[in-house]
Amino acid sequence: MHKWANGDKYEGEWRDCLKHGQGKDNFINGDKYEGWYEQGKFSGKGCYMWMEGPSYQGGFKDGLKHGRGKWLKEARDPLQCN
Repeated sequence: MHKWANGDKYEGEWRDCLKHGQGKDNFINGDKYEGWYEQGKFSGKGCYMWMEGPSYQGGFKDGLKHGRGKWLKEARDPLQCN
């Protein structure tokens, strides 16, 4: 696990000193991401959970939501990251 000076934490695969492959981010603000990375950015299938409750599970490209996915806006909605 790598911990940045600001408190963010990452556990997963690396390539050329960048997040690359499968991993998990735990951000200091309470948000979380679990999924795939490419050259340091969210890429491929992943799951982003905001501290306030909303979540998104689906495709990412260049660090942004991309393609098909499931958006859950309520904290009470269950979300399983696979």
